[in-house]
Amino acid sequence: MRGVRVSLAAGGFLAAALLCLPAGAASRPTAKTSPRPGPPILYRYVFDGRKSRVSFTFRGVVIPHDGYFGVLKGEIFLGARDLIRNAAGNMEIRAASVRAEKSDQQWMLHHQVLEAPQFPAIELRVSGVEVVDGPVVRRFRYRRSEKTWRLRAAGMLKIHGAEKKVPISFQVSDTGTNLYIRGRGVLRLSDFGMSRPRVLLVVPGSDTVEVRVRIVAAPAPRREEPDAPRPSQRR
Repeated sequence: MRGVRVSLAAGGFLAAALLCLPAGAASRPTAKTSPRPGPPILYRYVFDGRKSRVSFTFRGVVIPHDGYFGVLKGEIFLGARDLIRNAAGNMEIRAASVRAEKSDQQWMLHHQVLEAPQFPAIELRVSGVEVVDGPVVRRFRYRRSEKTWRLRAAGMLKIHGAEKKVPISFQVSDTGTNLYIRGRGVLRLSDFGMSRPRVLLVVPGSDTVEVRVRIVAAPAPRREEPDAPRPSQRR
């Protein structure tokens, strides 16, 4: 579980081109033609590292043990039309930021399972988002509302130097300002060539690890690029 990178960016959005007019179009009358469609509008969100967390649980001989990563970053891209289905993104986690209940467990996860000095980053790229259910709309006082979708997607997870395609199920809530993302899943450590965590540094734990993701993403600041399309915040 090294530095993980999680991206929810829609690949097609990133290559948007500027609209070009044919030379001489203004000098002589021509037949009317349909204008070439302009570049898609992007909504870009960045993770709030103080409010976001990736945590996990592995099972020992009798009881489960918990841990989490302290440093992560990422971004999400939504399209102007059909926001959720066109979503994509990425996330990056620093493996060395792993934290556990006890110092000996933290040392074991850092050096023996993740081998963080050798594999410092964990990366996740997400695309192909499909809507399972929603949006479900909740309305609150002061005219605030929230839309929530249940989604699934394909993710490319790179950890411990190995890369594997993994199915992802998660929930996204849109408050009109921030995005709130929650999800969970199970990983097999052996699929990524990682050793099973050991309890008391001796007894091997389970090969499976339950992972939980809680992300808060805020609209990214607008960048001043007068000659090119730029991400914008939604109103």
